[in-house]
Amino acid sequence: MNLETEIDSELWKNIQTQYENRNFTGAILNAIYYLSNLIREKTGLESDGVSLIGQAFGGKSPLLKVNQLQTESEINIQKGVEQILRGIYQAIRNPRSHENYTDSKDDCEAIIVFINYMIKVIIQAKPPFSKEEFIKLVFDPDFVQDNDYAELLVNKIPKKKNLEVFIEVFRKKEKGNRDSLRLFISALIARLEPSELKEVYKIVSEELINSNNESTLISILAIMPSDSWGQYDLIGRHRIENMLIKSINSGKYDKITKECASGGLGTWFTNITSDHFIRKEDLISTISSKLFSEDDREIDYVFRYLFPGLPKYSDPPDDFLVAAIKSGLNAGDE
Repeated sequence: MNLETEIDSELWKNIQTQYENRNFTGAILNAIYYLSNLIREKTGLESDGVSLIGQAFGGKSPLLKVNQLQTESEINIQKGVEQILRGIYQAIRNPRSHENYTDSKDDCEAIIVFINYMIKVIIQAKPPFSKEEFIKLVFDPDFVQDNDYAELLVNKIPKKKNLEVFIEVFRKKEKGNRDSLRLFISALIARLEPSELKEVYKIVSEELINSNNESTLISILAIMPSDSWGQYDLIGRHRIENMLIKSINSGKYDKITKECASGGLGTWFTNITSDHFIRKEDLISTISSKLFSEDDREIDYVFRYLFPGLPKYSDPPDDFLVAAIKSGLNAGDE
């Protein structure tokens, strides 16, 4: 038998070294190890052996369903698959893990071909969590915009899928409602492991460093938690803060049309926690200069978008800002 052509390519990769070295018992154990990981990947479970099988395939509402479970025959098939898989651990894996076993090539091939069949059954089984279907809920127009709803959604994600879901949502960030995504991402980030958070900050930092798309940058500022800013790469932080300040410098607001005539990116600076904003002096200086402008649209831009959040970034206000405000008041500017 040419075992390589008889079984799934991924299974072959996991047993090839042991099999070709004629360690047939090791090849069998590696095949079962691969089967275990496959079940964990599809379910998000972390257990092992018969406990893993019971949690994945047992009960009235199993995590992995091999059919629709509508008829007595389908229910019996589900139970049978569970029992077969339990048997693989009890009769094949456990003895080889705890005792000295030397399997023949024929026995090895027979067992691995059978495990390969069970792997096909597992691959076809419907998982309890579909990333594609879940992502639709995150981008649902009827997303309920409160923390409780966001946490209910996040609780549906298997622990091992958290980072994968974040990456997919972040990739599609410009297609969703920013307020909804901010609630969801804040709830999701609270559940990530330190190593996963490190990867999140790396992904965001890469966009901050490389992107020139204003819509992309606004989406990042809008959906990521404000206090995450201090975790991003310093190059990206300096770069985006400089872009924000340049945008503020060009900012104008038209009172008649009630529209931001320019400087749209700059209006998002308050979405960065003031404690983590690096270029505060440049920021305050730029805003103060606009208050001395002879163009009312520049002054109106400051009061429409920037002034309410300014105390967090300049407390107490510097002399130049104070002078600008006094000047406007003395000139009768309401």
